[in-house]
Amino acid sequence: MQVTYIVKGSGRLQVVGVDGKRVLETIVKAGNLLIVPRFFVVSKIADPGGLSWFSIITTPNPMFTHLAGSIGAWKAISPEVLQAAFKVPAETEKLFRSKRTNDAIFFPPPN
Repeated sequence: MQVTYIVKGSGRLQVVGVDGKRVLETIVKAGNLLIVPRFFVVSKIADPGGLSWFSIITTPNPMFTHLAGSIGAWKAISPEVLQAAFKVPAETEKLFRSKRTNDAIFFPPPN
């Protein structure tokens, strides 16, 4: 499972189950604690003021994907391609890219 604590800020959170259907969509804010079952996917979208959180994951081999920000798939794709793919103006594409500013992922040392 994944335990997530919202440290500061606020935003939108979505959880998708193993069948690909959304099981939760809610607004989160500082002080919220969320427990997500194994194999469910979590998406966090910060409000304009930002969103800080930390998660503890109880699986030995978690998978993480960064779509936007300093690392991730979006960095490798040109802005023009993203705008065309999602049919959004340049301002929306820039806003999406700017939402992730920094992060850190820590793994325990191997046995």
